[in-house]
Amino acid sequence: MTRRLYNILIICFLVEVAVMLLPFNLSKKRVLILHSYDKSYGWVRDVDIGIKRVLKNKSHYYVRWHYLDTKRHPWPKFKENAGKTARQIIDNWRPDVILAVDDDAQQYVARYYVNNPKIDIVYSGVNNEPGDYHYNKAVNVTGILERLPLDALKEGLQTFSFKHGHTGVIRVFFIGDKSETVSGDAKWINKYDWRPLCLVATNLVGTLDEWNSAVDNASVAADYIVVSNYRQISRAPNSSELVSAAELIKLTLARSKVPVIGTNAFFGEDGGVAAIATSPFEQGDVAAKMVVDILDNDKRPKDIPVAITSQFVVSMNYTKAKELHFDLPMVYEASARASNHFYK
Repeated sequence: MTRRLYNILIICFLVEVAVMLLPFNLSKKRVLILHSYDKSYGWVRDVDIGIKRVLKNKSHYYVRWHYLDTKRHPWPKFKENAGKTARQIIDNWRPDVILAVDDDAQQYVARYYVNNPKIDIVYSGVNNEPGDYHYNKAVNVTGILERLPLDALKEGLQTFSFKHGHTGVIRVFFIGDKSETVSGDAKWINKYDWRPLCLVATNLVGTLDEWNSAVDNASVAADYIVVSNYRQISRAPNSSELVSAAELIKLTLARSKVPVIGTNAFFGEDGGVAAIATSPFEQGDVAAKMVVDILDNDKRPKDIPVAITSQFVVSMNYTKAKELHFDLPMVYEASARASNHFYK
């Protein structure tokens, strides 16, 4: 066999394989994983772990990932442009399902496809109400709502107080940034029945000076500061420079006269002592299973009940806890280790 003939046969074989595979590839269902934030963010990383656990063996899907990156760029113009870019991707790529994570992905992208007959929407990590995005009137939308695990948090604060000899009513002061996520959190925190604890105040701020003032006020008025998110704190008024999470938490712990407890798993990673947090793994896992129900089991989104947070994780920074003499019950340390949120 001549070299030329050999090459011709190889080319014919490759062309035949390509022709055989083309119908299969064209028939693949398309899934767009649309994140509000960036892939380096701890919350996004853990949500993705939950998604990948479900979709890892779904070779009959095309899965594409897109990140709006609005946590690091929280300005309206950036968000609008990021949303337009994502919508152009959707219009050109035409996914069968959009799995949209966190509120900005709903506000700037997914809500534009409500009742679109060719695209289904599964949301995850939504702190606001579905009706805020007109999902309550949609037949092509379902998802899982993100709600702070306030029952577990209340129980944890009582446990911590007992261990540290606190007597009397436990007073809680909530501080956060002014992001869409925290605004949603604040609604539920203010509605929640904290008894026998007492929520003395919620304070959402935009600058470092305002944050420091809130910490000072809480140190006088409360026994615990509770924080959810804090990545959109400007260095100064009208400044586009954001204070890094690690710096802000370091400053907060040095300034506060009372323990600071988080409600996100990344709090320990950022240098915080402990957090009782919504499970990001659950947010990804449940949403991805809904995608599978739609694509493989022929379920319509309107027939898949909306889910609500039912799991929580514990985050702990062992070094910081020892430094501040804030001992946690061993079961909390074990839980943090089990979910891979134990930091030194």
